[in-house]
Amino acid sequence: MKLIKIVRFSLVLAILFGTAACNKDPYMPNNPPTYVELVNNVADYGADNDEQPILSRIKLMSYNIHAAVPPSTPGTVNMEGIATVIKNEQPDIVLLQEVDKNTGRNGYNKDQAAELGKMTAMNVAFFSATNVGQGFYGVAILSKYPLSNIRKQLLPKGNPAEEQRVVGFAQVDLPGKDSLVALVTHLQHNSADSRLLQVKELATVASGIKLPLVIGGDLNEQPTAAPFFSVFDNTFTRTCTTGPCPNTFPANNATSIIDYLAYRPAGAFTVLSHRVVMETGASDHLPLVSELTINR
Repeated sequence: MKLIKIVRFSLVLAILFGTAACNKDPYMPNNPPTYVELVNNVADYGADNDEQPILSRIKLMSYNIHAAVPPSTPGTVNMEGIATVIKNEQPDIVLLQEVDKNTGRNGYNKDQAAELGKMTAMNVAFFSATNVGQGFYGVAILSKYPLSNIRKQLLPKGNPAEEQRVVGFAQVDLPGKDSLVALVTHLQHNSADSRLLQVKELATVASGIKLPLVIGGDLNEQPTAAPFFSVFDNTFTRTCTTGPCPNTFPANNATSIIDYLAYRPAGAFTVLSHRVVMETGASDHLPLVSELTINR
């Protein structure tokens, strides 16, 4: 009964936000197979921006926050460390992975996405992937601008025993009657076959979105994985495709690239910068930041 109520609640919110939106129709897929846990501040910041000048550029961050547990102090949660990284960079949109909501683990029982939203003055949508302890574990979107049409899509598993993975997406109401769609995901860490299934689903989801979109996440895949990136690059344009692209993991001695930012369509944006933030203490991943020119 609780699940049914949440389903109805999230669908009503999606309809309300879609009806009230002043920006372009997102043409987003409308049949999510599961429910979304909406944080209550999806439009607390940056609202009523239709008369403001349109943005010429946008700054994105993708950050696997490791449930805000610093690698140097296992079992403790340091939300301030993650929030400081975000506030120092001042991104327009943050795409978060490994986010806890009321799980009770590591001695922390709050909603991490909601808390980060308050600490950084950003709107929040959280998307659960699986149950952990008393709550949920998943991905989230933070945005300086209002979020609407918030949906979640389950990603396929190569093995039923694997952890459930999801993609969350939301329309971002940019200043000046302008908008884009932001997607966030975290793919299976221990199966290339599952990641290939999941990237194919990401491509299917993205093909149903007609607005310009940005996507970020921990894809758990190296750039040399040809089958995976033949699918990914046929759908999205990575913000770094020619080297040297900076390594993102592990934070204390990064030797691999598994975190990515990308966009669609190819002509919608031009990459101005792509870099990691050398913050090695807050998480086991380095934050990835890219600034894009918005082409119109």
